Amino acid sequence: MTKYRPYSRRMLRRRYTQWVRQNLKVVVLLASGMAGLIALVTLVFTTAFPHTAFMWWTLGVVQVSLAATCLNLLNAAFLAHDREAIGHLRGAWGEENTRTELHRARRKGLIWGWVDSITLRTGDLDHLVVTRKGGLVAVDSKWRHLATDTGEMARAATKARLRAEGLAQSLLKSERRARHRARASSLPVTPVVVLWGAAQHAVPDGARVDDVEFVAGRRFVDWLTDLTGDEIEEHAAADILARLETYRAATWTNAESAAR
Repeated sequence: MTKYRPYSRRMLRRRYTQWVRQNLKVVVLLASGMAGLIALVTLVFTTAFPHTAFMWWTLGVVQVSLAATCLNLLNAAFLAHDREAIGHLRGAWGEENTRTELHRARRKGLIWGWVDSITLRTGDLDHLVVTRKGGLVAVDSKWRHLATDTGEMARAATKARLRAEGLAQSLLKSERRARHRARASSLPVTPVVVLWGAAQHAVPDGARVDDVEFVAGRRFVDWLTDLTGDEIEEHAAADILARLETYRAATWTNAESAAR
């Protein structure tokens, strides 16, 4: 799963790489200065203190701390310079938090599994979840301090549902021919916006905007517990997930090739 990074995380990495290239002289200067400082500290420790186990341990801690400080300074400078980077960073936090909750839901037996970061021509799907008794769920993860753009988020979630329905119809048509299996191509797709950050504390139970439900991240597993609808058998779920993962792998390769 680590290969298929969230869209926000991929964009963040690309923007960071671009920023480093544009400010290469400053980055090299800062890195060289930190390398010189680490060398100086190492020289002081090895010449002024007895070579004990504690000295080597302390030296290691100081070296790692200085290197981490350098990286944090670069990251802070990047985030301060690129306004859009903050949005991508929050998006990545939201998707990663939702993935943690999905792991919990699978351990509790609420879902069969899910596929993250599915790239489509018309946009990305954050998470497409195959539940046990609620059909398919298209999850749009958001990180907000204030939920002032609920209408926009609802429209994005509706688009995610339409993408998921189109994907199911195109990839899972063969399910219609197997009577003993769940008809995945006709399963309903439920859109949901999972909110993280400070905004989640203001989301009431059952909150809806334009027929799209909004769920606080901390209550997402409870929402999945209460979800009812079309049941999916285990072998059908395994087939759905395999097809989705195959599709994601193909589109991921194409997207990465186009980005280079």
